[in-house]
Amino acid sequence: MFKSLNRIRAAFAQARRRRRTTRELNELPPEIRKDIGWPDTARDDGIRLPF
Repeated sequence: MFKSLNRIRAAFAQARRRRRTTRELNELPPEIRKDIGWPDTARDDGIRLPF
């Protein structure tokens, strides 16, 4: 049971880091986003959980 709870907690933590990184990349100026290959409009995949 605790193993499952730890996996769920880890999945939520990973989703939170992914959202934060996406938000930070979207806040960069368009020139920098173009240089690093970040799309103008990022897809919203929602939360990706392994279950």
